Amino acid sequence: MIGLSGAAIDFIGTIQDIIWLFYPGAALIPEDKNSTYIHLELGQQGVELWAEAQLYQSGAATARRETAIPLMAEEAPNEFKRLARLVVYRVLQARTGQTPSPWGIMTGIRPTKVVHRLMDGGWAVDKVRDYLVEKYALRPDKATLITDIAHWQRPFLLSREQARHLVAVYIGIPFCPSRCLYCSFPSYSIKRHRNMVEPFMKSLLEEIKLVGESLQAHGLKVQTIYLGGGTPTSLNLDQLRCLLEAVQSYLKQPDTREFTVEGGRPDTLNQDVLGLLAQYGVTRLSINPQSMNQQTLETIGRAHTVEDVYRAVELARQFNFPTLNMDLIIGLPGETTRDVSQTVARIVKLKPENLTVHALALKRASDLKQRLDQFPPATADEAVAMWQETAQGARKLEMHPYYMYRQKQMVGNLENIGYTLPGHECIYNIQMIEERQTIIGLGVGAGSKWVNPDTWNLINEYNAKEPRQYMERLAEYIGRKLKHIDDLKKL
Repeated sequence: MIGLSGAAIDFIGTIQDIIWLFYPGAALIPEDKNSTYIHLELGQQGVELWAEAQLYQSGAATARRETAIPLMAEEAPNEFKRLARLVVYRVLQARTGQTPSPWGIMTGIRPTKVVHRLMDGGWAVDKVRDYLVEKYALRPDKATLITDIAHWQRPFLLSREQARHLVAVYIGIPFCPSRCLYCSFPSYSIKRHRNMVEPFMKSLLEEIKLVGESLQAHGLKVQTIYLGGGTPTSLNLDQLRCLLEAVQSYLKQPDTREFTVEGGRPDTLNQDVLGLLAQYGVTRLSINPQSMNQQTLETIGRAHTVEDVYRAVELARQFNFPTLNMDLIIGLPGETTRDVSQTVARIVKLKPENLTVHALALKRASDLKQRLDQFPPATADEAVAMWQETAQGARKLEMHPYYMYRQKQMVGNLENIGYTLPGHECIYNIQMIEERQTIIGLGVGAGSKWVNPDTWNLINEYNAKEPRQYMERLAEYIGRKLKHIDDLKKL
């Protein structure tokens, strides 16, 4: 239990996750009588803002002070928040002797957004990197990583004018062959919920049709399409054909640059499925083993074999998809650094154009979160060693990191990172993370990001995560999207 006093009470939502880096899950209470408490003061002298934090613990006190001048006057409220986080981080770091995260006070999902904002202001890469180390307490290698990624992304970001008429579309299919131990996405076993598939498909096709017709009527262009889930290729061949035909008729346009399909489970991919994807112009196919160790696949409930992965990749190559992506997860139950090294070596031999590496995140909605006594997570040192194996594998493939994001409860306080061969970047992934393009989410659990190009502000909206609720509220979801499309065209 940690007490809070002064401005720390008002800023509890700002500093809570910083405190939890050092004292995970500690209860925070508004008082200064506790044996451990943090006192925070904020103020301004001329144009300079300042923050002071004192940590009182068992009668001993530790204090730190940080100052800053906002880059623009209107940024003062956000700068006070950054200062509050940084000074609390520094005082806890001084008291405990710990550096619990290589990301310092950057605990959010999209750290590259800060970099892009500075680069928009004309900052050079070196200046940005130094600023992140000093003002966000990033470890230098992480500051280098995100500045390099942001620099790589710059040519793909839309101008304000482009963002007025180029959108992306995500389509969520909530069915899988089985539910993985770690999964927190809207995902239902297609065998156990087969009776829901046809009604869901009917609703989804209606949403695709009406939204697609509205986009066409307003002259908006679909830059990228991402068919995810779930596992879209768990649908039967007729259902998949109907879905792809609807995408072709209402969403895909001559200038659509990218069409991704998550064929994540290799046991769902055969000659007929892959032939259908190729016929409808899929340009990027994901085959996601997560691990190339059979024992791990069985532990996490994947219901396929390592040999299935080899077979699916070999078959996919016969259809000449321009880009093959493969996903891996580090920190899976029971895995060691040696296991990850073996997985990476096997992936390197398959030579995908994209490699996406996830650090296991312990999500509330996952079965794994409820069974941690059975499957204890990897230590931070183990996770870092695993991450290094994957980075080395990407270098062997001559890949470059091109997008990244973070999540809560990740092993080792690491990050998810996408690597690519030059010319094979997934444009959708970049736009989705950097949030400078409207993304329209269709289907179960799909999120929409309605971006205002004048300000880069956005509105997030979500379809229901449960198929029956999605079907019941379909008219509401479609109505909202049609209004947003109309508003977007007026900007």
